[in-house]
Amino acid sequence: MILLLSSSGDASLDYVIEWLRFRKHPYLRLNANDLLEDSFHLSLTPRRLVLDGREVDLPAIRVVWVRKIGDFHLSSFHREAEPRLRRESLVQLGREFTATINALTALLENRHWLTHPSLLYVNKLEMLLQAQNCGLAIPETHIVNRKVDLEQLLSKGELISKSSYNIIFLKEPHGVYSMFTAGVDPEAVDDFAEEFFPSLVQKRIAKEYELRLFYLDGECYTMAIFSQQAARTELDFRDLDWAKPTRFVPYELPAKVEEGIRSFMTTIGLNCGSIDLIKGTDGRYYFLEVNPTGQFGMTSFPCNYSLFEKVAEYLIAHDR
Repeated sequence: MILLLSSSGDASLDYVIEWLRFRKHPYLRLNANDLLEDSFHLSLTPRRLVLDGREVDLPAIRVVWVRKIGDFHLSSFHREAEPRLRRESLVQLGREFTATINALTALLENRHWLTHPSLLYVNKLEMLLQAQNCGLAIPETHIVNRKVDLEQLLSKGELISKSSYNIIFLKEPHGVYSMFTAGVDPEAVDDFAEEFFPSLVQKRIAKEYELRLFYLDGECYTMAIFSQQAARTELDFRDLDWAKPTRFVPYELPAKVEEGIRSFMTTIGLNCGSIDLIKGTDGRYYFLEVNPTGQFGMTSFPCNYSLFEKVAEYLIAHDR
């Protein structure tokens, strides 16, 4: 049996489940909210898992796919408790919820994993170093907290600024607040304080186009994104211009670059993930980042890669 660990709003998982149903293959989906809203009993001695009154056959689970599980702050439990509890109490409950998730995954440690839970969250800066070690080009990257250092870097060429962590930093009922990639305006820097929070800046790369790649067990499914054709998406294609939709097309990477990607993913231990790259006007391919649980429908649909079916077939093949 296949165990799917995710959240209720994961569209990628929904599509994969449709293929599992088509193949008539047994699976169990466990969303993070299920642990908070339904009857849940996890026993370590003896090892048992009971969900909503039904006991799960743990030995029957042979393969596990981890998507996005453990977001306590997005749960209805958190929303209902937030007005009544201090922030410190909510943080503590979140840590205990994470400990419960970790106990569940530890019970299944010897199964085959598509995306191991220890790799759900990766450090962007560390990934840049690992990619460089594997022969991939990366942008010139700096972290600075002094105006004088930033000005010195600007004197050598254009810079962009981006988040060193998740771009979404605040979620509200009416929407989310995100930190998209932005150019560093030299005139704006004149008004900066002499000291500021350590910030990530990179040398701006003149690009032909961006690339989004979905990696699955050694296979690379790549899409070219012509984001430079609109001013709004020129620096970050995620800042969508609905009036002038961006063009997406299938793309074949040079063999040497694909080899570097495989070496990188093997080195960090990931067998699945979404990777962002840039094809520079200098002809080089620059690695930007990897997201272990990125949505891949945006790559599958425009390019007809049938990635949801491929993921389902991978899971079935390893459920032996």
